[in-house]
Amino acid sequence: MLSLCRLALALLSAPAFGLTVSPAAASQPAPSLSLEETVALATTHAGDAESSRGAVEAAVQMAVSAGQLPDPVLKLGLNNVPVTGPDQFSLTRDFMTMRSISVMQEFTRSDKRRAKAARFEAEATAADAQRAVGLANVQRNAVGAWLDRWYAEQTGTLLGHHGHPLDLALQAATAAYRSGRGTRADVLAMELEIQKLHDRLDENRTAAATAMLGLERWVGPAAKRPLSGRPPLEVPQGVRQLANGEVEAVPEITAAQREVALAESEIQVAREAGRPDVTVELMYSQRGSAYSNMGSLNVSFPVPWDRGNRQDRDVASRLAQASEARAKSEIIRRNTQAMVGAKLAELQRNLERLKRYDEKTLPLANAQADAALTAYRANTGSLLAVAEANHRAIDTAVERLTLEAKTAKLWADLTFLVPLPTAQTEPATKELK
Repeated sequence: MLSLCRLALALLSAPAFGLTVSPAAASQPAPSLSLEETVALATTHAGDAESSRGAVEAAVQMAVSAGQLPDPVLKLGLNNVPVTGPDQFSLTRDFMTMRSISVMQEFTRSDKRRAKAARFEAEATAADAQRAVGLANVQRNAVGAWLDRWYAEQTGTLLGHHGHPLDLALQAATAAYRSGRGTRADVLAMELEIQKLHDRLDENRTAAATAMLGLERWVGPAAKRPLSGRPPLEVPQGVRQLANGEVEAVPEITAAQREVALAESEIQVAREAGRPDVTVELMYSQRGSAYSNMGSLNVSFPVPWDRGNRQDRDVASRLAQASEARAKSEIIRRNTQAMVGAKLAELQRNLERLKRYDEKTLPLANAQADAALTAYRANTGSLLAVAEANHRAIDTAVERLTLEAKTAKLWADLTFLVPLPTAQTEPATKELK
């Protein structure tokens, strides 16, 4: 199994990949693309497409803003200007005419401001959790693309190895037909088997090209490099912990729990919103030179006269939303635990099946093909039996490789259910704060 320490070290150094190389180094054969480097490159290249920090940054900035008092309001006015009579439109002759300037400040309660700030902080952590979900998906998809290409290439190699025995069988059939010991039907049967093999090889080349394009979507031009060996398919220790119910580290579950925290912060905001704030206005009014100037102080606050149908209902709505968020979180936790258990059981069964293929099924298929060929050379068997036995051997080997590919996908889904650490998987809230 991959060494997780070595894999984590490769991931943490992910930004170093892609540095320019000298012309001398460029002339060297491209190094193989390992699964570790694939995960690192995919995580680095995810960028804002799959792991945007914008939502986190927006919420953090709003948290700072929500903790402040509202801006003061500056008011300029003309009061009690005569519009009729001998003092029409005069600003100085009537004792009631005033030119006023005032400053009004709303003193939002500190508990309300803290509640709003906490609400945006909860939104930031929820967005960061969703970002971790995106990174985990990136790593799993990149590993899946790497495995698709690796197994497509392995299938091509496997099918290519069966071309030579078929060519030899065709030569034997042709020689037997020319010497009068065989029939034209035997020759045609072997030619048909060769054409079937060519068709399967063409189909495999298409699959390999498609797999390379899929890998390029995640890692860029590095997808064209040769692949290194596949890591051993063993059950990681972390997966066993997940199967035992320790699923809190799974990003989807963390994100659901953060959504619950966000919904609960909305409750506190709604409760604080029902408590009125005080607004203070200080006014200075200037009158004509014959009259005294005036100063005024006004205090205002809202009157919640219908609390039962306004503030209380708002709180009840937030309580219901929090209850729904908790229910969704529990569903996600249960589904994740059930999924991990099912995939782990299937992985273990597939590993046992692969062992049986290696120890019994494949040796039997190959022995049958060898026996059919031996019987044909001894004139005790038909060439058609040789073709059928060889075809079964090919199909058995491909079936075994298909099962291994499916098992590898299960291994990848479980191994990368929790994203491996990189510079990109660090919580964005730490950086922004």
